[in-house]
Amino acid sequence: MMLKQCAVLFIFLCLSCADTFAESYKYNTEVTLEGALVLPTADPEVTNCDKPHQFPAINLPDPISVVCDPMDTGCQGETGVILLHLVLKQPQMAKFKKLKGKTAKVTGTLFHAESGHDFTSVLMNVDSISR
Repeated sequence: MMLKQCAVLFIFLCLSCADTFAESYKYNTEVTLEGALVLPTADPEVTNCDKPHQFPAINLPDPISVVCDPMDTGCQGETGVILLHLVLKQPQMAKFKKLKGKTAKVTGTLFHAESGHDFTSVLMNVDSISR
């Protein structure tokens, strides 16, 4: 019986500390993330207007943390990030549309939300998308 209780406690502690073991990335540094390319809809209260907006995003299989440069005192780190709004130029948007719904690798730089047009707390300026 004691062994079963210890096992349950161990599992609970692992699950409750999941963010502690999340991979960590830095803002303004090129990174490559792998996940499903999706087109979620942001609710009107998030978009600061009367209608919902769809936006390109990557849905990660596991949460990540995004940390600040220690010298940047105005920066806000984030933990438990699973969905990232993708900022795409025309060539990347064409690639996104082809691969939407599939798993892909996305390379770019991460930055924190700054306006009502940023639909997740962490966004990525995308340089490339590949299968």
